[in-house]
Parts: sequence; structure tokens; C-alpha cells
Amino acid sequence: MAIIDRREIEFDLLAVKRVLEWSPRAAQAFGLPPLVPAVVRCNAAAGQIEATYGELSATRVFALRAEALGAILISYCNRAGMPIPRGADKAVRIEPEHVVVVFTYRIDGAVQPEAPEGTIGRAPEAVRAWAWNEPVR
Repeated sequence: MAIIDRREIEFDLLAVKRVLEWSPRAAQAFGLPPLVPAVVRCNAAAGQIEATYGELSATRVFALRAEALGAILISYCNRAGMPIPRGADKAVRIEPEHVVVVFTYRIDGAVQPEAPEGTIGRAPEAVRAWAWNEPVR
């Protein structure tokens, strides 16, 4: 028996651009220039992003594979104080308009709680209704 905790952090294209801007050393470690990219595009079919630097005739496009981008995004999350499960498997999914970092933490075997149900404080009230909210995109 296993319990699986799966989390996703989604970065839209502007957020990816800002992360590259705010992480110049990490970006340089993966071959990007220490500049602010003019444009960032997702190439989902190739599993990479394309960062364009410069303007007009002096533009250069750099491709960054999902694995390298994932390392930059996770580094950014750590610096920003976002909770990242340390022992989780990490994956990056490039989609047409955003990048998703997926964390999957597998807990082998369920752990029995220290206290039996209903012995901590007062009993919770019964659920009267459930509501599902659609995410805003």
C-alpha cells in the first residue's frame, strides 16, 4: 500500500521570463546569456522553451530543454521560499502556453496516526455541502 502526494507548480510565459531574469547565474550555467530575454516561447513538441535575446537584427534564440529549465525553476522556488518536497520525484512538462513542474512523493505504507480519531479536541461538524471551484486560467 502506498500514499502518493502529487503537486504541480505552473509558470506562465511571463513568469518563466521573470525567473530567467532573476536567475542570471543559473541561466548562464545552462548556456543562456546573463541578460533579460526579450521573448520566451514554449515548444511543447520539442520539450523545450525558446528564449529570444536582443532586438531587431541582433536577435539570438536559445533553446533550453525541460530538464535544465526545471533545475532553474526549482532553484527559483527554493530562493523564493516556496515549499518543495525534498525527496519527491521531479518532472517538467512544457505546454503551449506554460511550464509545469510536477512533484511526486511516494509514501510507502500508510502510517497509523498517534491518536485515535475523535480524541483530539472536539469532534468536527458534519459536512453539509461540497463545492467544486473551477480554476481560473
